[in-house]
Amino acid sequence: MGVLARLFGTERENASESDERALLRYRHVLRCAPVESLEQAHSEAFAELAERHREAIYVELSRGAGTGERPLSSEPATLARSATRAERRVPGALESTLRSADSLDSVVDHVTGSPLVSAFLPWNG
Repeated sequence: MGVLARLFGTERENASESDERALLRYRHVLRCAPVESLEQAHSEAFAELAERHREAIYVELSRGAGTGERPLSSEPATLARSATRAERRVPGALESTLRSADSLDSVVDHVTGSPLVSAFLPWNG
């Protein structure tokens, strides 16, 4: 990266644009991919997170959830099942949960890069 790019922040702006594009792709996948694919991709993403992040997601998903909708543990597959169901019930809920748990970027990157959902992405790049 050049000196001018560092001084004027073009690198940061490009990263911000890239992050926004990834988030748009993630939102599209959440709307269009089958539940089974979403659950598996999120389970893999959650498995890559530190335990403290999984715990934070568990707490956020449990907050306000009904008895049958609350995750039973912070185990990745259990969180993925609850997260996917929450998103189907209330679109945008998962993004909000992940943002609150400080895990949005990691999960978005993993899920949008997963071959499990790649067929449901509207464009490449």
